[in-house]
Amino acid sequence: MNRKIILVFISLITVSNGFSQKNHMDVEIKIDKLIAKMTLEEKVHQLATQYPNANMRLGIPNISANECLHGIKMNHATVFPQAIAMASTWDLDLIERMGHTVAKESRAFGIHQCYTPMLAVVRDIRWGRTEESYGEDPYLVGKIGSSYIKGLQGMGDKRFDKDHILATAKHFVADGEPMAGDNGAAHDISDYTLHNVHLYPFRLAIKEAKVGAIMPAHHLLNGIPCHANSDILNDILRKKWGWDGLIVSDNGDLRSLKRVFNYVPDWNHAANAGLKVGIHQELALFQGWNEHRMYGDNLIEAVNKGIVSESLLNNAVAHVLKTKFELGLFDADVTLDDRFDVIKHPDNGEPEKVSQHDAEMFKKALYVGLAKDNWKDIVSNQKHNDLALEVAHKGIVLLKNEGNLLPLSKKKNKKIAVVGPNGSAMRLGGYSPDIPKYYISIVDGLKAYVGDDTDVSFAEGCNFTPSIENIPEAVALAESSDITIVAIGGSEETCRENQDRDELGLPGPQQKLVEAIHATGKPYVVVLLNGRPLSIEWIAEHSKAIVEGWYLGQETGKAIVNVLFGEVNPSGKLPISFPRNVGQVPLFYNKLQTGRPRDIYNSNPEPLFSFGYGLSYTTFEIGEPKLEKSTISIDGNTTVSVSVKNTGHYEGEEVVQLYIHDLISKRARPAKELRNFKRVNLKPGETKIVELSIGKQQLEYWNEGKWIVEPGTFKVMVGAGIENLKATNLVVK
Repeated sequence: MNRKIILVFISLITVSNGFSQKNHMDVEIKIDKLIAKMTLEEKVHQLATQYPNANMRLGIPNISANECLHGIKMNHATVFPQAIAMASTWDLDLIERMGHTVAKESRAFGIHQCYTPMLAVVRDIRWGRTEESYGEDPYLVGKIGSSYIKGLQGMGDKRFDKDHILATAKHFVADGEPMAGDNGAAHDISDYTLHNVHLYPFRLAIKEAKVGAIMPAHHLLNGIPCHANSDILNDILRKKWGWDGLIVSDNGDLRSLKRVFNYVPDWNHAANAGLKVGIHQELALFQGWNEHRMYGDNLIEAVNKGIVSESLLNNAVAHVLKTKFELGLFDADVTLDDRFDVIKHPDNGEPEKVSQHDAEMFKKALYVGLAKDNWKDIVSNQKHNDLALEVAHKGIVLLKNEGNLLPLSKKKNKKIAVVGPNGSAMRLGGYSPDIPKYYISIVDGLKAYVGDDTDVSFAEGCNFTPSIENIPEAVALAESSDITIVAIGGSEETCRENQDRDELGLPGPQQKLVEAIHATGKPYVVVLLNGRPLSIEWIAEHSKAIVEGWYLGQETGKAIVNVLFGEVNPSGKLPISFPRNVGQVPLFYNKLQTGRPRDIYNSNPEPLFSFGYGLSYTTFEIGEPKLEKSTISIDGNTTVSVSVKNTGHYEGEEVVQLYIHDLISKRARPAKELRNFKRVNLKPGETKIVELSIGKQQLEYWNEGKWIVEPGTFKVMVGAGIENLKATNLVVK
């Protein structure tokens, strides 16, 4: 990349970070001087990540990276609800506030960069990483992800300050559409689908949140590994979009160019392929400075052989140093700490230092950071716990409430049973700390809420193994109780990275447990804690009340109980469709129309629960949509407004959703596409007018190499989900 471009980019960034005019003009000069002083080994050393990369000889600090999918993955940190639950809030301000908090805790632990958010648009929910996603809709994924990035990085003069970190959007691109749901499966995707679906959230993250880093995906895209794919990393990301941030490899994927895909002849060329597409740092977990690192001795050898030009290497080093300047690391005390300088201490073996041996054993160099002296005070802030609870409350989705079984009454239910494998177990989902700050189970939450005058008893009944021998104990407990909470779903063993499935029913004999509880004739509520939508058609038909909680973080039990007993009115909406059975997969609401009417023998083709669906303890009435202007130009804007009235007896929040359909277009478009939404809080009997903007972002789509708004008639649909939308027409000239 042209060095002048780096200078302009650094100037813009450093000014926004509050650097002085002199400082921002000096950054490029400082980078050039540092690179000129470096040995070849020292240059290559800068390209390591999640591994010590300081250089005390030249005063270069370490940049420490970690995961913060739903909170920083450090012991005793605040654990927020899992990503899929974050998306269920449909609350952009809330997710941005969560990002600010996660960033502050990250800095407290000495972490400067996180490998978050995951912007996959999930098309096959058999994929184990569904829990890490924000669902099936490109717009929702992009908006939730951008809000989290804004919080993590900060915006304006707060960008990358001492309380914010570098976000890394992943995985670029299209990992949410794996063949058969297999993690890392090869994809063949047209440009049309690639841009309109999978690239869409990344484009929003760059335009709206100015994401600072990106991580390529594991898989082959149209026959080319994403980690060597110049089309997506150079042509689209850099040339078309003008983005010039830091690119870090995913774990071991530069090595996979040879080891898995045989895309290059040897390790030297693997390093060269990564640098040619602009991958600046290599993530290689569990590896010391050995032959398994492409950006290690293999890269040094490749430069010496003339396979890699040193100017290409220098460009990557410049990006890493630029990032360290942007984050203010050269001004931090960490620059004085040589524990992160593996070159200086190649194998000292001293227990207080991060040595080469430590890195190879992966004990101290997993998340190399220097925690602040007051990190415990920062992390233990009660406001962080309160925010985690708020996200959990809003992430809970009420799926069914027949006969208004919910909310429960403390007075009427003096003996409560909890059964199921998720009643007392800790369920946090993937990328969680080994030791969370705390965890409130459903049993713990119930006992704390009802007090000593109510009996709360627990029987697991079954787990995720085939055994059914303990179901009778759970049944007996239900028979002797006023109400039973059936806590079922999944776990980190049934849904996580590299835990894909070929069926979507409840793991183990959980279905039999629910059937047995149902057979008692006593009232019960099903509470789901899981990482992906499950096929629960029998339960949806026979159970009167179902609550979807996904994984709700450290406040799980408190949040669930508050909703069950009406202390909080549920307001979450599904970010992803629930299939009736695995045969419906792939299932997502915004499919293109089929060429023939679908007629499946003895089966309902509709989803069990639709995207955008979610009930409340109150009821809402949404009026007819009214356009401020019913005709606009292709570059114009208008507003659609609807009245929303709370027609029930509880205060509650509704999510008003706007969908668009271009009635006649050059390329077929889905019948409904989410393009805006807004939460509104209403007291019983209260009416408010909700306004949603419509402009280029709502009307455009990618076709023939560009984003366009076609003139014509657009159907504008507004409602509380994709069912029962009310529509009006907008003419674009």
